[in-house]
Amino acid sequence: MKKIIFVLFLIFPSLLKGAITGKIMGRVKDEETQKALSYVNITLEKTGLGAITNPDGYYFIINIQPGEYTMRVQMMGYKTVLKKGIYVDAGKTVFINFELEETVLEMKEVIIVKGRRPLIEPGATHSSRIFLAKEIVKIPRAYSVLRLLETQPEVVKDFTLEEYHMRGGRGGEILYLVDGIPVNDRFVGGSAAIDIPVFEVKQVEILKGGFETEYGEAQSGIVNLITASPDTCFRVMTFYKTDKIIKQFDSDHVGFSLSKPFPFSGKKILLLFTGFGDFTDTYTPFGYSHNRGEFLGIKYGDRQRNAFGLSAKALVKLLNNGRLVVSGRKNVNVYEKYRHKFIEIPEHSHRYREESSLYSISWNHSIGYSSFYELKLSSFHTDLHYDPGLSPPEIHLLEEEHLWAEDNGIPWIVDDRGIPTDIDNDWFYEMGYDSSYHSHNERNNSIMFDFTKQFENKHLVKMGFENHMWHLEKQEIEVLWFYDSTRTNEEGPYPGYGWSRDIYSVNPLQGGVYIQDKYEREGLILNYGVRYDYFYIGKEVDVKKRFQGYISPRIGFFYPFTDKIAFTFSFGLYYQMPEYQYIFMTTKWRGPYRLIGNPELKPECTRAYEFKVENELPMQAVFSFGMYKKDIRSLINAELVDRYPFESYKITNSSYGDTRGFEFEFRKPVGKHFTGRAVYILSWAKGQNTKDLENFEDMDLGEVMREFPLSWDERHRIKLLLSYETASNTTSHSTGATIAWMYGSGLPYSLIEEVKKGNLAKNSERLPSHSTFDIEIYKKMKLAGATLELSLIIENLLNNENIIKPDKTPYFVTLKDPTTKGKPRTILLEMGIGF
Repeated sequence: MKKIIFVLFLIFPSLLKGAITGKIMGRVKDEETQKALSYVNITLEKTGLGAITNPDGYYFIINIQPGEYTMRVQMMGYKTVLKKGIYVDAGKTVFINFELEETVLEMKEVIIVKGRRPLIEPGATHSSRIFLAKEIVKIPRAYSVLRLLETQPEVVKDFTLEEYHMRGGRGGEILYLVDGIPVNDRFVGGSAAIDIPVFEVKQVEILKGGFETEYGEAQSGIVNLITASPDTCFRVMTFYKTDKIIKQFDSDHVGFSLSKPFPFSGKKILLLFTGFGDFTDTYTPFGYSHNRGEFLGIKYGDRQRNAFGLSAKALVKLLNNGRLVVSGRKNVNVYEKYRHKFIEIPEHSHRYREESSLYSISWNHSIGYSSFYELKLSSFHTDLHYDPGLSPPEIHLLEEEHLWAEDNGIPWIVDDRGIPTDIDNDWFYEMGYDSSYHSHNERNNSIMFDFTKQFENKHLVKMGFENHMWHLEKQEIEVLWFYDSTRTNEEGPYPGYGWSRDIYSVNPLQGGVYIQDKYEREGLILNYGVRYDYFYIGKEVDVKKRFQGYISPRIGFFYPFTDKIAFTFSFGLYYQMPEYQYIFMTTKWRGPYRLIGNPELKPECTRAYEFKVENELPMQAVFSFGMYKKDIRSLINAELVDRYPFESYKITNSSYGDTRGFEFEFRKPVGKHFTGRAVYILSWAKGQNTKDLENFEDMDLGEVMREFPLSWDERHRIKLLLSYETASNTTSHSTGATIAWMYGSGLPYSLIEEVKKGNLAKNSERLPSHSTFDIEIYKKMKLAGATLELSLIIENLLNNENIIKPDKTPYFVTLKDPTTKGKPRTILLEMGIGF
């Protein structure tokens, strides 16, 4: 039976992916009699999509790519209506009703109507925030999708672990999707393995809660990114951004985009090529000397952080209702992290290299006017490697030479050793190397299928399957200077070296199946469904139970009390497998403290409730109030399981958390010149453990049965975003500015030694409040067929010294750790040109 189930999952797979198309529906009536009009012809111009109203006057159009459209509504004996400026978002429904005016001119007279986004969008039951590309480029700091995430008031960044926490969840609980394909690093789980510049983006939706059953492997949030599509005409765009106007951190950002139809294809094949480079020494300069050159006063060559990437996409229009998309992307990131204790010997610290790639083929085909399916094949690969620049044998030899010289009373004949050592008692290392070697490689080959069917004008049923075939390899060696000649038969690189070795190669499978129904009627939306997920650990691990599955029901509804007030509620169970490093970990340490992996780990589970009330105000604005509560169980914890002969900790599902919050938002999305948003969030995030391995890394702080504020429990957060834009009479020139202000009341932290003594509770101290004020001023103009744009960006205009993490430098050390403070005032100049 298990073999049959396994084969079925391979035959009928699809992706736990986010929606990438939207829908339009509504009703057509006679303007004078208010009777429903049947057989009215409705078309979405330049798409080939359309519909005909049924006997009750209802219509719907599904499988619409996100974007701005024009609708044409026509019928014999009535004036034709042309409605422009209709925005369709992924996964949402746009309700548009029409009233047609009778005429004797028989469709020759056209009425043009300018559409606008509804202030309260009734298209979904989840809570989210949608950003179009033209909106993102106006937000200071939002240079990439992850940087955009940092600007959201619901998100708290852990600057120590470089993780993002949404609505009180742990760092690995956010799902990142690129065109519906998950790109999380499942080994460590914390973030997206691929970050994409905003100029390559068409739309980003950040989902905060109420996820539908089509989304799996997410507990706290979802970042659903849809990349730009090729254009039907030749277009080129380039940009350059730098901080060299005042010579701050030697930062340069470059990018290009080229779109054109394939020659002789009749615009049936469209191509898009993009690329970017991001190079900076950061505001905490550190690292070994880099080889650099100079050309026309511009420096080039390696810097402390170097990121670059290329992508290509081809859109092929087949048949009348089919669309084939082939895409590929490659990102490389080479960098060094600031290590305060290594400031005197930075070349002995870790050097990092990350590589990620994503290749996919997607076929989208409409079956009639009421159904469509989408088939996807994808391959996602990511690799992370870091070492201190020398191999374990070289570091061991240095340590052996140093010990020999000390034993013979001639230590001055050697100038280095393997163990990091503070020679002059100033707290900083003068000799030795970072003590770990790490390399992990993961590949996810996926095959995906989704099917969507609209029944009449009430039910939109969607179902899908998924299958992810993972190949995971990990090589991690700790305490590189240590060597044991009796262990030369060990697997992996450098056998016999290292006090601890975590080395394996495994092939787990993961996937699921879901079905959901979206009931829509006159503004009312009821979304309900169920999802079944499974995990197969593979044959490489010796475990009794290799297969486990879990069911998650979800429901949400949207109900308009009036045309100005609406109510949304959602409830769901959300499961997520722990980071793979904890499932497949071998014994981490051989010394007095041991950490043991657990192949029998169960999925972590979040039970979440949420409601929101929105009220449209007379000033073309909306005020909303929302509340959420999340009960989180089976979180990862390091549990003490044995004290003799060594203290042994095993990774278990024994931790828990509880988060809740209130969200107040005022937004003015439309206006002649001004648009803006103000958000205030009051929240609590408590739990047993702040991080997965807290008991092991801090040697059990005690008080395990109590809840404590988590390290990202920031009580108050405020975000203000205000934009102004004016255009000339010819509309070929425009000038605008955006200001962004963010405030946080401060994060908790522990004085570890005091906690161990029992004098203080965990996370009983708090950092001071922090705030940033950013501004971006831009000018756009069209000259001789080209579009020019010039922007001045000032981050942290007031130059606030924001404390972002505790400083662990001893009081007697004069030189403090600069990474404990946020980025100082930064001034950037950006220039762009497009044809």
